[in-house]
Amino acid sequence: MVAAVVLAGTTAQAVQDGVGFFDSIAGLSVPADTIEVNQADLEKMSQKEYEQFLLTQPIDTTRSDTTTVAFSVQVLARAKGDRVLLRWAPDEFAPWYLANKYGYNILRTDKKGVVDTLYKALKPYSIEMLKERFEPTDSLAGAAAQMLYGKGTELNMAIGTDGAEGIMQVYEEQQTRFAYAMLLAEVRPDLAEAMALMYVDETAEKNAEYQYTITTNIPKEVLNMIYQPVYVKNVKEKPSKYDPVITDSMGVDGRSIRLFWSRTPQFSTYDIERQGENGEWIKLNERRFMTLFTQEDESTVQNIFEDIDLEPGTYRYRICGYDTFGEKSEYSAVHTAQLLDVIPPTAPVIVQFNVERPTENTIMADVIWEKNIIEPDFLGYDVYYYNAQVDSVWVKLNEQLLDPEMQSFRCEVTFLGTGHVTVVALDTAYNSSAAMPQELFIADFTPPVAPTGLRYVMSPTGSVMITWDKNPEPDVAGYHLYYANDSTHTFIQKHGKMTRTPVIFDTLQVNNVTQRYTYYRVKAYDYSGNESAFSDILAVKRKNYDPPRPCRIDSVWQDTKKVYMTWFPSSEDDVDKFYVYRRLHGEEFNTLINVMTRDSVKNGRLLVVDSPEPNSSKRYYYHIETMNETGVTSEPSYETSFLFKGETVLPLVIRAGAAYRNDDEMVHIGWDISGITPAMLDKGLYICLYRRRNDDDIFRYVRSLNINETSSIDAHMEPGDKAEYRIRVRSKEGHVSPYSNVVQVTVPVEDETGK
Repeated sequence: MVAAVVLAGTTAQAVQDGVGFFDSIAGLSVPADTIEVNQADLEKMSQKEYEQFLLTQPIDTTRSDTTTVAFSVQVLARAKGDRVLLRWAPDEFAPWYLANKYGYNILRTDKKGVVDTLYKALKPYSIEMLKERFEPTDSLAGAAAQMLYGKGTELNMAIGTDGAEGIMQVYEEQQTRFAYAMLLAEVRPDLAEAMALMYVDETAEKNAEYQYTITTNIPKEVLNMIYQPVYVKNVKEKPSKYDPVITDSMGVDGRSIRLFWSRTPQFSTYDIERQGENGEWIKLNERRFMTLFTQEDESTVQNIFEDIDLEPGTYRYRICGYDTFGEKSEYSAVHTAQLLDVIPPTAPVIVQFNVERPTENTIMADVIWEKNIIEPDFLGYDVYYYNAQVDSVWVKLNEQLLDPEMQSFRCEVTFLGTGHVTVVALDTAYNSSAAMPQELFIADFTPPVAPTGLRYVMSPTGSVMITWDKNPEPDVAGYHLYYANDSTHTFIQKHGKMTRTPVIFDTLQVNNVTQRYTYYRVKAYDYSGNESAFSDILAVKRKNYDPPRPCRIDSVWQDTKKVYMTWFPSSEDDVDKFYVYRRLHGEEFNTLINVMTRDSVKNGRLLVVDSPEPNSSKRYYYHIETMNETGVTSEPSYETSFLFKGETVLPLVIRAGAAYRNDDEMVHIGWDISGITPAMLDKGLYICLYRRRNDDDIFRYVRSLNINETSSIDAHMEPGDKAEYRIRVRSKEGHVSPYSNVVQVTVPVEDETGK
C-alpha cells in the first residue's frame, strides 16, 4: 500500500507458499523490536524506555527544516455505495509500534462539518482473538501474530555487546518487521483488519460525501504526528481497469512459457488464467501470485510467471490484479504466446572437399555433404568454418540460408588457411544439428603486408612492452621482433618463438649504459609461412635513473577555506610527477594529498592548493617529492609549516523577519538567535546584517551590531524599492554561523493624492 517492502530468504518464501504455523508465536524467524511486544509489557513501559526506543529510529536527512521530524499515517478510501472501506499505514516503524499500543481513532466529517468518531483507540487483535478468528494452519495469520507480538533483539543487550553496531542491528530488525507487517496487510484484507490497519464504515449513507481522518493517541511528547484526511463520495465504484503490457519467452527446457508484465503500485497480487481447449478459463495459481524480490533486484519492474509442462502450440492468457482492499480488477486483454518445436533435424554428413585456384590470388572450395532424412519442417543449411589460429569462433561462410535440396556449396577461402568446416541443418523452429567437422586443407602463397603503428611503454626496471596494429589479413599466424643498436645496422631476430598477438616484451639494461636508444622492427607471417616486409623502425629511449633535484618553497598564503603554496620545481627535462604530502604536528606519518604532473608547472612555479581541516593549535607541515619519467624519486623537499584556522561554523539557528512602517518610513528588521553558549560569547560574537537591493546580484554587507541586539532599521529605501535581508553571526576569531532565512520587503509607492 504505502510502504516499500523488500523480502528475502526463507521467511519471505513461507509467506508466499503458505507453509505454516500459528500456535507457536516464537517459531517464525523474523526480527522484532527492542522490547517484547505484548500488551502487558507495553503498559509497563516507562518514559525513559520510550526515549531509549526512539533512539533507534531513523532521522530523515532529506528534510530541509530544522523542526522535529514528523511522522504520518497515510490513508486510502474505497466507496462501495452501501459502505466505505478504509485502509491506512504509518510511514515508519516508530509510529506503527506506538499506535499498536495507544490505538487509532477513526473520524468522519460530513459536508455540514459534523464530526463522528467511528472508533476510538482501535488496536490490533490480541493473541486470543487471533486464535479465535484464524485457523491454526493459517501461516500468514501466524506471521501477523509474530509481527505484532514476537520478541526480537533487546536494545540494552545489543548496545552492551556491539555498541553502535548493536543499535544498527536493532534498527534493521525493526524495519524488516515493519515491512513484513505492511506486506501482510497488503495481501490479506482480513489481516489488515486484525492488525488495526483497516476499517469498514457500515453506517455511510449512499451518495454522501465524507472526509475521513485516521489519528493516533500517541502523546505529542513521545512522537510528532501529522494526519492528512481522505475524501470520498459513497458511490459504488466499478472494478479497476487493468491493461498491463504482457510479453513472453520460452523456458530453457522448451516445455514452458514465461509471462512478463510490469509491476504497478495499484495491485499487490494477481491471478493468471489460461484458456482451455473448450474456451473455458483455468486459473494457474493455487494462491494469489506475488513476485518476491530482494534488495539486489528491487529495481526491476517485471512480474514473472512460468507455465510449465506444455506441448508445442498456441496458448492464450489473461491476468487480473487484487488491490490493497483485496478487490479484484477487470481482466487484462488476452495475450497469445507460441511454444515452438525444440526437436532438431537429423545431422548431415560431409563427404568431400574440392579446392581450386581460378586465379593467382583466389582460392575456391566446394563443400559436399549428404542428408538421408528430410523432415517435414526442414528449412535449410548453413556452412561454418573454424580455425583456432585465425579466430576463436565459427564463421558462417554462406550469406543466405541454403535450400533443403542443396548437397554442395562453393565459397571463397583465399584468406582462411587450413581449418575445419561443418554443415548445420535447421528446421522451421530454428532447431539445429551439425555435421562432424572435417579438415579443409588450403595452400597460400600471398605474404601479409608490413605491420604498422609500432609504439612502446617502458617500466622503471627496463622492461619494454612493444605493441603495433593488428594486420588486416585473416590468415596472419603471428609476428617476429627484430632489434639493432643503430638504425643503420642489420636487424637481428630477438626471440625464436613467434607471437600471435601484436604485443611483445623485451628487457633493456638501464644502469651504466652509453647507448641511449635501441631500435626495433616487426615482420608478420601467415599460416602458409609467407613473410611480410619489415615495419618502420621504432626507437626506444632508455630510462634516466639519476634522481631529480627536490623542489624549493617559494611562497605561502591562505584564506578562510584553503591554503596556497608556490614551489620552484626541479629543472630536469624528464620530470614527470610531483607528490605532495601533508602532516599535522604530532602525527608520525605523512599523507599523500595530491599527485601533480609537469603540466601543472606555470611560469616556472608549481601551485599547490589544499583544504585541510581547520586547526588553530597545531601546525601543518608540507613537502614534495619529485619523480622523473623512469620512476626515480628525488629526496623530500624541505618542509614548510603554518597554522590554518579556516572558517569555523557556529552551530546557531537564526530566524529573521522584516516589515516597512509608514509611521517612520523605514524598514524594520528583527531576528531571534538560538544556540548561543557562554563559550561562544567568549569568542567575541557580533551580528552582521546583509541586504540585496532591487536587482543586485549579491547580498552586500550593511552593518555590524552587538550580539545582544534583536533589531535594526534601514532608512535608505525609496518608494518602489525592493530589498532582501539576511543575518549572520561572526566571532572576532573569524568563526561564522549559517545565514538566517531571507526576508523580503517592498516599499510602497505613493499615489497622486500623497497617500
